[in-house]
Order: sequence, then C-alpha cells, then structure tokens
Amino acid sequence: MLWFKKEREREGWLVASILLNLFFSAVKLFWGWWVGATVVTADGIHSISDVFGAFLVFLALRYAGHKSKRFPFGMNKLEDLAATLGSFAIVLAGYEIIRTVLFSGGIKTPENIWATLSFMVILIVLEFVFYFFERKAARRLDSPGVRADALNWLGDMGASGVVIAGILGYHFSIPYAQEVAVVIIVLMIFYGAYEILRDAVLSLLDASVGTQTLRKARSVIDGFPDVVKTERLFIRRSGSVLIADIVLQVKKKNIQSAHLLIDKIELGLRRQIPNLEIITIHYEPELKPYTKIAVLLDEGKKRIAETFGQSAWIEIRKIDGNGEILKSDFVRNPVAQGQRGKAIKLAAWLINQHVDQIVINPTHIEKDLQTLFSALGIDVTDKI
Repeated sequence: MLWFKKEREREGWLVASILLNLFFSAVKLFWGWWVGATVVTADGIHSISDVFGAFLVFLALRYAGHKSKRFPFGMNKLEDLAATLGSFAIVLAGYEIIRTVLFSGGIKTPENIWATLSFMVILIVLEFVFYFFERKAARRLDSPGVRADALNWLGDMGASGVVIAGILGYHFSIPYAQEVAVVIIVLMIFYGAYEILRDAVLSLLDASVGTQTLRKARSVIDGFPDVVKTERLFIRRSGSVLIADIVLQVKKKNIQSAHLLIDKIELGLRRQIPNLEIITIHYEPELKPYTKIAVLLDEGKKRIAETFGQSAWIEIRKIDGNGEILKSDFVRNPVAQGQRGKAIKLAAWLINQHVDQIVINPTHIEKDLQTLFSALGIDVTDKI
C-alpha cells in the first residue's frame, strides 16, 4: 500500500510539472510576441522542450510498476532510462544557453525593459517554488525520474536568469555580466545532469548501492544470532525501488524454523530500508568441518542396540566431508542406570552433544522422539 501511494505521488508531481510547463511556455511565447523580445520567445520554446521531457518521465513512471510473465520484476528501469534521456536533455538545454549568449550575437533586449524584468522575476519565483518542493519530494520518494524533472526546472530558472542578466547588463552597461551569470548557471545545470546520469547508468548496469545502505542491511542481519555467516549481500537499484539478493548460513536446519527466521530478517530489512521492494534470501545450513554421529551400541560394542533408551554404549564419531573418521570415542550411556524416562533423557543428552545423526533402527524410537529429532534436523538411520 505504501509503495502504491508513493507511485501515485511520483506520477502526480510529473503531471503537475507538465501542466505548469505548458502554462509557462504559453505565457513566455505570448509575452515575447507582445513586447518583441526574441530571447523571451526562445525561452518559451525551451520550456516546451521541458514539457516533452516531463511527459517522457511520466510515461516511464506510469508503466514502471507493470508486471507480466515477460517482466516479472516490473519495468522499473524505465524510470532510469527516462532519467538518462532527461539528463541529456538538460545538457542540451545548457549548451543552447551558452550558444545563444556566446555564439549567436548575444541577447536582444526589448524596449519595455522593466515590465519584462518584472515578468521574468515573477516566473523565476514561481519556478523556484515548484523546483524546491519537487526536489524535496524526489529525495523523500527516492525517485530519479522526479529528480531529473526537478533539475529541468533549474535549467528553466537558468534560462530565465540569462534573460534577466542580458536585460540588466544592457541597461547598466556592465561588461560580461551576462556571460559570467551564464557560466555559473550552466555549471550548476551540468553538475545536476551528471548526478542524474551517474545514478541512472549505475542502476541500468545493476551496480551495487552505496556502502551506507549495505551497512544498514548487514546490521539487521547481524542482529539475528542464528545467522552464522552472510555468504552474499547484494542490493541494486531499479528505478525508485531496491532489489536485494542475499545468501545466508543459518543454524536452523529444519525448514519450518529456517523459514520463520528468514521472514523475521525480511521484516527487519523492510523496516530499515523502506524502498526495498524485492528481497530474495537463500539460506543454507551451517557448514561444519565435520559431521558428528552417535552410534548406539550393545554391551559388546559390536552391534547396534536393540532399544534406544537402554543402549549400553554410545560411539561418538567425527567424520569429514570424504567420509573419513577423524575421531571416535566410546561413552557409557549416561542414563542407563535410571529407572524411568531413559529415552527422553538420552535424547536430551544427544541433543546437548550437538549430534547431526543417530544410528539406530528408527522403529525402536518412539514417534514423539522421531518428530523431535526431525524438527531439530537430526537424522535417524540404521545404517552406519
């Protein structure tokens, strides 16, 4: 539900941007025609290009969450693709500002200077207000598409600033005033485009997120004592969402308890990293250098005991991965002298010894104990 709400809010900002750009384009074109200011008309045309840019990002956001058999994870990277194209549009807008001022004969100033200045100042104020709130929303929503659109508004303010600088420079005869203003604004535009392009390309290439996010995830995982080792922790960005691929070694060996542990880890990750939408956690049993086997024997230590609780001897074997016996010890059944509850006491003793396998005929063990051993991941077999 939270993700759906954020998606609708991202789309809402893009729709607002499109409508506002259309309005600004219309009033700039009208004013440029009315007062005969070519530069204002050019600025209006520049705003029209922003309409297409915002519309492109909107389409990407609108269909990014669409899932199908062909796109089971959705099409979130459409937002990164739109951000990439948007960053190039920002660079092109910055280049057009430089070319207009430095290589196309400068800016032509209208005769009605103060009215045009007032008009442009009002537009800049409105543009800045929208840019400020959209930029803030982009950070909160962690949306590269909305962030790219917000930077487009910075380009609009830059273009409007060039208009004002040209008019004032012309009126007060200040040398190179508009050129300096253009350089500062264009550098800001280029740096913003670089940030957008960098993040979008890293997402398209499935690069890992920053160390801060990985540190948060690792902190959550390390908070669970049943996690022995983190084999792999990879989190990548796809549009506004994050996708995690994790491999863990866990102490829990039976399926039910392991699934419960994984569910808790996933819940903890989502709480600490809200935009983590897809989490895939693979778990493996704890890797030990050996397997511990308890062989229940009769008094002569030659044959497997006929009964579980009344076995005379217990051979504890440690076996490596190749099946070779690393160590073998014979222990007297510690509960053999008891009168009652021998089976449950022996089961508790074996569990405390952390055995992985018990060798005895399974039919000689009560069903309740078989269920207990199975739940703890202890294998019971009559074959050595």
